[in-house]
Amino acid sequence: MIRALGRLMRRRRAGPEHSVREDDRFVMVTTTLDLRSDAFADGGELPADASPPLSWTGVPEGTQTLVLIVEDVDVPLPRPFTHAVVYAIDPARTAFAPGELAAAGDDYALGFNGYRRAAYLGPHPLPGHGPHRYVFTMLAVSFRPHFDQPPSRGRVLDAIAGHVLALGELTAIREG
Repeated sequence: MIRALGRLMRRRRAGPEHSVREDDRFVMVTTTLDLRSDAFADGGELPADASPPLSWTGVPEGTQTLVLIVEDVDVPLPRPFTHAVVYAIDPARTAFAPGELAAAGDDYALGFNGYRRAAYLGPHPLPGHGPHRYVFTMLAVSFRPHFDQPPSRGRVLDAIAGHVLALGELTAIREG
C-alpha cells in the first residue's frame, strides 16, 4: 500500500529550487568550501541511516562558526524536508566521524529536524517514490548567533542571512 502511494506521488517533489543554495539570500555566496565524504562520492549512494563521515576544507578567514543543513529535496512536500541542522560548529573543526551527529558535541549544537527533534535523521524516502537527493550544505558564517532553544532550519538561515562568507554542497542519493 505504501509503495503504491509512493508510485502515485512520484512526480511530486519539493525540488532543489527550494534548497539552501537556491535561497535568494545565499545564491550569490561563493562555493569555495570543499565538502566531501569517505562514504560516498558527490551524487553517489548514501550508504547508511547514521550520519555519514564528512570533512571539509576552504574555510575562509573571518569565519566565526560553521552551519550544516541536511535536506531531502525530493520529498513529496512543498519544501525540502530537513534531516539535520548543525550549528555553532567550531571553525577549527574539519570533520565529523560516522554517526557523530546522533547527539550534540562540545564544539557544535543540533537544531530541530523536520520532526522537531534535535538530532540527525537518516534517509527514509517513501517506498516506490524513486530516488531522493539528500543535500548537505555547509556554510561559513562571519558571526556566531545564539539561540535560547534548538532552532529550526528557517530560524538558523534567518539569523545568518547577510553573514555567510562561503558555502559548499555535497549530494547523496537514496532509492525510495
